[in-house]
Amino acid sequence: MNRKQLIAIVALLAMMLCLPIKAAKTYWGYCNGVDPVAFGTKNTGKCAIYIPADVAQVYKGFTVSAVKYGLAAQASNVEVFITKDLNADPVVTKKATVSNLYKGWNEVALTTPYEIDGEGFYIGYSYSGSAVSMGVTSTFSENACWADLGDGWKNYTTEMGETAKALAIQARITGDNLPLDLMLYTENANLAVQKGEPCKFDFSVKNLSAVVVRNLQVGYSIDGGEETVCNFKTTMGSNIDKTFTIEHDGFDVVGNHTLKLRVVSINGKDDAYAPNSESALALSVKNSVPVQRLVVEEGTGTWCQFCPKGIVGFRKASEAYPNHFIGIAIHRSDNLVTNTYDDLVFESLPNCYFNRNTKSVIEPSFESMETAVKKLMEKTPVMGVDANVKYTDSGKKKISVEALTTFLGAHKGMNYRLSFVLLESCITGYTQVNAFAGGKLGEMGGFEKLPNPATIDMDHVARMNYSYNGIEGSIPADVEADETTRYTTTLDVPSTIQNPDNCDLVVLVLDANTGKIENAVKVELGKHTTDIYDAEQLLIPDFSFQGDRLNVDGFSGSVRIFTPGGVEVANSNLAPGMYIVKATAGNQTVTRKLIKR
Repeated sequence: MNRKQLIAIVALLAMMLCLPIKAAKTYWGYCNGVDPVAFGTKNTGKCAIYIPADVAQVYKGFTVSAVKYGLAAQASNVEVFITKDLNADPVVTKKATVSNLYKGWNEVALTTPYEIDGEGFYIGYSYSGSAVSMGVTSTFSENACWADLGDGWKNYTTEMGETAKALAIQARITGDNLPLDLMLYTENANLAVQKGEPCKFDFSVKNLSAVVVRNLQVGYSIDGGEETVCNFKTTMGSNIDKTFTIEHDGFDVVGNHTLKLRVVSINGKDDAYAPNSESALALSVKNSVPVQRLVVEEGTGTWCQFCPKGIVGFRKASEAYPNHFIGIAIHRSDNLVTNTYDDLVFESLPNCYFNRNTKSVIEPSFESMETAVKKLMEKTPVMGVDANVKYTDSGKKKISVEALTTFLGAHKGMNYRLSFVLLESCITGYTQVNAFAGGKLGEMGGFEKLPNPATIDMDHVARMNYSYNGIEGSIPADVEADETTRYTTTLDVPSTIQNPDNCDLVVLVLDANTGKIENAVKVELGKHTTDIYDAEQLLIPDFSFQGDRLNVDGFSGSVRIFTPGGVEVANSNLAPGMYIVKATAGNQTVTRKLIKR
């Protein structure tokens, strides 16, 4: 190296030392990364999260340089703030520079950053607009949902319980050597597994650190016993959520337990704030677990040339997963349309929504439905759903409904609602425009062999949605674990029905906070099902339990036994509780509810 080269290197190093070092940043809050949904009913309001002193001590000396927030709808006049007292003047405020902010995540940088002094403080925003813009995610914390909706500041986790989800608000914290901090959370506080079967413990982690997490250790223990530590290799950047799974051999005895999950280490180091990196779940080991079903609502039309794809997808999914898949064909701009489904918007056809997640538009192929069904089959539902239905008159113009929901865990302040949809299949007299005719687009479940248009029977057709947004009060706000709730009603059969013996009733459980379908069941009507009260005309005995099984001796037909959640179980080792027994003799089926003491 000559003298000139040495001088150049020294000069370069001097310049580098003179450059300002950009401080690291991270985002801290209680929310996860899902799209925010609306909270409350007001188009003007204020909201905040509270960062308590024990968190503030961890971040003491660092600064809040911005407030990030998620809107559920467009808002105007947004102003962020930081305060130690919600009823006093804020310490810091800053108006958003854009007058109209669209739904989704936004960020306002503070002109004067707030230095965290170790005392608890609130961060939040106020807004106005023409829609309910205040956004929440799907996580929960007692510090994460403060709001003033025109009647003063309230902690809505106290007012509403677990339905008051975490507001989509985060503090952007800036500084050098920020703490290592992860938030561990689960989708539900209750987990049910089947006795004698391997099971999975799913959990999610949000990276509240400024560094990439590559090595994660998470431990789990049951009923305070020995902790098992699991190692995960990952690449998780700052403010990113990821889901992980722990495989477990299962349990041999029915019972209730407490499952604790906690972050043990992050890249080989301790988590700086333990309280948000651990979670305790109520774990129930049961003889059977309710079914989690996929409801696919598809926009279709007899004039739509590519809609045979959805017809084939529904047919294949119904055949492959009859107890896990429910298809609802919602016709647009043809003679099979029902205006009771106008609230569900399809921008183009054919397209569909899975469990009414309108944020995600899905192509109605069998492959996409099968992938979703398989994923849901691994999920423990919040509740099981079943129903008893029958026509009440000889003309089959009215339907009597008893809807049953059985919750796996205790809940307070829920906001679930029942909704009913009447389907008809085997509808004749229609043709379907068929772009797949002649096979030029490849195979499509036989449509490649049919002409254009093709004369086919129409199946899974939505004839009436009796309550698109659900029936308020149809499910109690508070329930105990394993409690079965009942809701009864009578529904009118629309005049559009071609053959009432080809109808099904779908019972949906809606999460009124998100509008999504939590679970559902489809029950056959007409000649397919005979109610318990019509059983006298059939040669079916009065079944009774003997020991740990149902005595069906002397009955030559078939008998199937289900839990209230719709899970079919074997006629052996039956635990005490309620069962739905479906006995078939010839072309008729009787449904009975029996209690094993």
